[in-house]
Amino acid sequence: MLIDVIKFDEKVGLGAFAEWLKEMNCEVRLWHADRGELPALDAKTKVILLGGYMGVNERDELPYLQRVADWSAAVVAADRYLLAICLGGQLLAHALGAQVHSQSRQERGVRYVELTTTGRKDSLFAGLPDPFLSFEWHNDSFDLPNEAQHLAQTDHCFGQAFRYRNAWGLQFHPEVDDQVVADWCQKTGAGKAPLLEFRRYQADYLQQSRQLLTNFIAH
Repeated sequence: MLIDVIKFDEKVGLGAFAEWLKEMNCEVRLWHADRGELPALDAKTKVILLGGYMGVNERDELPYLQRVADWSAAVVAADRYLLAICLGGQLLAHALGAQVHSQSRQERGVRYVELTTTGRKDSLFAGLPDPFLSFEWHNDSFDLPNEAQHLAQTDHCFGQAFRYRNAWGLQFHPEVDDQVVADWCQKTGAGKAPLLEFRRYQADYLQQSRQLLTNFIAH
């Protein structure tokens, strides 16, 4: 199976997803949005939108963000399967008409994510405990698009996951691994606390994150 992966930032890659996708016999095709690269709209592949250091509200300074948002809206309209993570989830929310708030509901570190009643029935979260463990690293947050299904929340940030047709927008990061967290801590001056916390919960986090990816690929 061919998977199109859209990157915004060299520091934010597939992390643990890279190895898991190989084990699932998926071929990854990388596209660099900041270089103007995007797959054809008429492709039939599944799509993963990754995160990045920039924010949706920097569209004037970084016009490729709006291009990705417009492209994402077209992908959703074509009923292609789309998994959008952190910045990707915020862009998807924006593309569907929702507000994205800068410096709002920030979270950093391991969090328990609680499923809504609808989320407990959604196939993306099949086999996951409720609440499940994930990793947060965001300064901005999204409101829910009209007609989207609210799937998950934390105590601090209600917009953790939504579904619109065959597209899911996530605020949390299910893709990170030890090296990714270590790099983010080092490059942002966050210290070692988020990394030590991640290592404490790593086994359960990786198991649950892999289940989420497996569910997405199985559609």
